[in-house]
Amino acid sequence: MNKAADNAADRTGIIAWFTKNPVAANLLMIVIIVVGIGSGSVIQRAMFPEIEVPIISIVIAYPGAAPEEVELGVVLKVEEALKDLEGIKRLTAEARESIANIWIEPADGFDLDNLMDTIKNRIDGIQHFPQEAEKPTINRWAMRDVALMLQIYGDLDERGMKNLAEEVKRELMAYTEVSMVEIQGVRNYEIGIEMSEHQLREYHLTLGEVADIINASSLNLPGGSVRTDNGDIMLRTTGQAYRQYDFEAIVLKTFPDGTRLTLGDIANVNDGFVDEIGFALFDGRPSVGLAVMAIGDQDELETAKRALKYVEQKNAKLPEGVELAHWMDVTYYLEERLGMMYKNLAFGALLVFIVLALFLEIKLAFWVMIGIPVCFFGAIAVFNLPIIGGSLNVLSLFGFILVLGIVVDDAIIIGESVYSEQERSGLSIRSVIDGTHNVATPATFGVLTTIMAFLPTLLTSGVMGALPAAVGWVVILCLIFSLVESKWILPAHLAHSKPVTNRWLKAVGVLPAATNSKLRQFIEARYRPFVKRCIANRYTTLAAFLSLLIMTFGLMTGGIVRYVVFPEVPADMIQAELKMADGTSQQQTLDAMIRIDEGLRQVERDYQQETGTDSKVIQHTFSYGFERINGILMGELTKSDIRDINSDEVMRRWRENVGDISGAEVLSFTAPDGPKVGPAISFDLIHEDFDVLKAAAAELEAQLKTYEGVYDVQNGASATSDEFHLDILPEAEALGLTRFDLGSQVRHAFYGAEAQRIQRGIDEIKVMVRYPMEDRHTTSSLDSMFIRTPGGDAVPFDSVAKLEVKPGLNKTNHINFQRAVSVDAEANKQIIEPSRVTNELLSEFLPGLAERYPDLVYRRSGMSDEEAKTGRSLLIGFTLALFGIYALLAIPTKSYMQPLIIMGAIPFGIIGAIVGHLITGYAFSMMSFFGVIALSGVVVNDSLIMVDFINRSVAKGTPVYQAVVDAGCKRFRAIFLTSLTTFFGLLPVLLETSVQAQQVVPMAVSLAFGIVFATVITLLLLPCMYIVLEDLKGSNVEKTTDPLATSS
Repeated sequence: MNKAADNAADRTGIIAWFTKNPVAANLLMIVIIVVGIGSGSVIQRAMFPEIEVPIISIVIAYPGAAPEEVELGVVLKVEEALKDLEGIKRLTAEARESIANIWIEPADGFDLDNLMDTIKNRIDGIQHFPQEAEKPTINRWAMRDVALMLQIYGDLDERGMKNLAEEVKRELMAYTEVSMVEIQGVRNYEIGIEMSEHQLREYHLTLGEVADIINASSLNLPGGSVRTDNGDIMLRTTGQAYRQYDFEAIVLKTFPDGTRLTLGDIANVNDGFVDEIGFALFDGRPSVGLAVMAIGDQDELETAKRALKYVEQKNAKLPEGVELAHWMDVTYYLEERLGMMYKNLAFGALLVFIVLALFLEIKLAFWVMIGIPVCFFGAIAVFNLPIIGGSLNVLSLFGFILVLGIVVDDAIIIGESVYSEQERSGLSIRSVIDGTHNVATPATFGVLTTIMAFLPTLLTSGVMGALPAAVGWVVILCLIFSLVESKWILPAHLAHSKPVTNRWLKAVGVLPAATNSKLRQFIEARYRPFVKRCIANRYTTLAAFLSLLIMTFGLMTGGIVRYVVFPEVPADMIQAELKMADGTSQQQTLDAMIRIDEGLRQVERDYQQETGTDSKVIQHTFSYGFERINGILMGELTKSDIRDINSDEVMRRWRENVGDISGAEVLSFTAPDGPKVGPAISFDLIHEDFDVLKAAAAELEAQLKTYEGVYDVQNGASATSDEFHLDILPEAEALGLTRFDLGSQVRHAFYGAEAQRIQRGIDEIKVMVRYPMEDRHTTSSLDSMFIRTPGGDAVPFDSVAKLEVKPGLNKTNHINFQRAVSVDAEANKQIIEPSRVTNELLSEFLPGLAERYPDLVYRRSGMSDEEAKTGRSLLIGFTLALFGIYALLAIPTKSYMQPLIIMGAIPFGIIGAIVGHLITGYAFSMMSFFGVIALSGVVVNDSLIMVDFINRSVAKGTPVYQAVVDAGCKRFRAIFLTSLTTFFGLLPVLLETSVQAQQVVPMAVSLAFGIVFATVITLLLLPCMYIVLEDLKGSNVEKTTDPLATSS
């Protein structure tokens, strides 16, 4: 051993240094694990990675205005102010009744905060917004994750529920774990003052005059200060009205006899809520919802757990008949998925250890396995750094499972090489160093090529780019630490580990000898003759592989193996969104929402009748309305693991039960099961002539409806409603009336005259003066309305104005300063993939549509556009990565041609992945693609090590043919082991039946099935390709040695 130590001392370099200094290696390992554990204890946990949406949102309210008035008075002025602003990639504007929404997407490379500051300055500089328009609200658009939903219901009226909801919100936000709570299903406070036309005429008042009197009487006014010898004394006029009785006491007129007419004498003062639809129902009972959200770097689990603890404490203090319930609990789903990942990681690691112990010494297998936690904890330590800001979520955990079978490959190659060297030269430090050095260069470059393959996932553009990045970071960091562990830590453990003395471990130790003996027999008796025949018929072999590759890709192009962007996962949450046409009454919206709710409950009743059981399908429902024409119903189904009917079937039946709703501009049924930006299928049509847009949109809508599986087709140009247009008569002009006089008095009567706004606690409350509700529900009120002239006379409405009914748009849309409409749809992925519909329409239908309507511009948008951006970015990235891989392969092989042989094996590796999806029935998805990337890394790694082995043998004078055959035989065990460990590392995931695993299984299918075929590629196809390359060089390989001879 002393002589061996002396020989080892001759070795220099960092590998030799760590091998001879086990203390340094162990300290490095301990530091990595301890720091990783510390980072893991504080790392953020979430369902999905944080998705940053680079969009600036501008909202401008214009109360009471029709969509075309909003377009002319607000949208066009904003567009004019921003038209020449550099840095805007896309500007989308929507004008609806009473409101304008504008969304701005910055051009690549422009800082969003700086652009937002510039936009604010431009909009602040607009001088001529309509007088009734409110101050613009400008914000960055953000996607927020709901950690938990709370519901207040019971024996409380609307005001009591809102007060309690605000109290709960305040108390929750006092906790550090909770930063945002959004109250849902409540109306804003408003003080409505209603006066009839009869009362106004009796006292010679107008609604505008009443509003002015209220504004002048209800105020607090600072009066400066009096400077006395004893100090300054503040002067104030205090008379601000805050409550109903305060407003009722306001004096409207004082008569000569001293009597006073107060607001309460002739008006109904209602200190209540805004005049719009107001309902919120939880499981059919009046309720108020609170969405508890995790924002920024907050941990969703901690946020939800803190809220759950609060609910328990709060319920103990609530009065009898009032309850605070919780639902849509993210902790269940996140903990289930985290638990599933941890369980499969543990079982996978155990199986990997068993496989290694069957072929290598048990202590060698043990030290190889120790590399897994070192790599994982090292990755977590770096992943949690602010520069990356990673979180433990569904996708990053996928990354850990994906890399489980790969991360030990480097250690297996090193360990197997050391094992072979020790078999040849005995146990010594020198044999460990030599065994490590024999494969250090190709193993290192093999890992670097896998890192290069995953590098584009970090550079993916588009809103959805955060999804592949979450996987890519984990894989790359684990692979980097695998290099550290396998080159610096593992050799020290192998060199200084003590011999096995335990008799049970010794008994287990005989297994490797037996399995290796059988394996050597197989290699010599089966593999060596077969690979020789393949080489002798190398062109036939290559043609056979090429044919198989073409047929396999035909499975994809022919649709036999379907493609979806994200795996299809049964959902426990479903949602219906309703948007009625502008002008719809509140009662119509409420009736529609009741119909939607009843349609869902009918699904459960029908299912129970079919099955003859009382099995619940629906756990909870929450429906609420807002802005008079909008409604949302969220349904939580019973857990997928115990429910026999899937969410797609529930939604199909629900949609069928509800049917078409008259006046519905949007009626969509969705199952939110992950990050989503916009509809699955969406197109923007742009043209200056709205009639052209309307006709083109109708054709596109009809074409979409021809696809089986496409539903909820929404045409943005189809919704119109009747409008009453007022026109002033010549007689009115003779009386001195203007259009403004006429329009403002009608507006005051039906929308209301805003007297003032008051601050009451945290609420800003409007004080509105208008006609009574019963007079505002019918146009016949115009017949009895009187218009006040500048001279003070009251004249009948029909003597100074005429009323004309005209069709009006429910909304107008602009894209990049041009008029546009959107046509959207959803798709059942079990029947048809949205990308297929989109691509077919882009290539076959829309070009013809543009020919029929000259100057029509079309483009995809929504989810399909984001998927296309992400796909293009990944494609460009991987194309560039191939050049990087080529360079990394050219360096160790010192050849321009040999890297092409190694890289040529990559497409053949995909055969197993696609066939695996065919066998298991899974659709190919983005998660499958990650498995293919990892598979490519394994193929390249094994191929590089074999080519390096051949090159070194040839350099020693071995004939090329013999070197190729011997390389296959001598590297068979290492390649076989890496394939087995990868397969068995993923086997628990492949066998996982839980719903939570369905997103990760396609990735495991790609890698597990692909690795089986990759082994065949490396052991059979690569030797043939190497000899083909020699043929191209002009070498006479057959004359060098007998193809069918057996080499020793």
